[in-house]
Amino acid sequence: MFVQVTLTDQRQATMLAFEQALERTSVVEEAWLLSGESDYLLKVLIPEGDSYERVHREILSALPGVMRLVTQLTLRTLVAED
Repeated sequence: MFVQVTLTDQRQATMLAFEQALERTSVVEEAWLLSGESDYLLKVLIPEGDSYERVHREILSALPGVMRLVTQLTLRTLVAED
């Protein structure tokens, strides 16, 4: 599952606070800083027995500076690295 994150602003302090909090988040497997409409793209893994609703509400939405989250579910992998 991928989540696009838009922050409230792109000030260095806002981005640094978000990135530092992200490093302490166990559900984010990979993260990228983007140019364009969203600021970050997160690859999120939901632990077995957990729900995305809880992760969204209690973890991702609680990260500092988050204004909007857009979730994208993958249906199948077409190309993957070896």
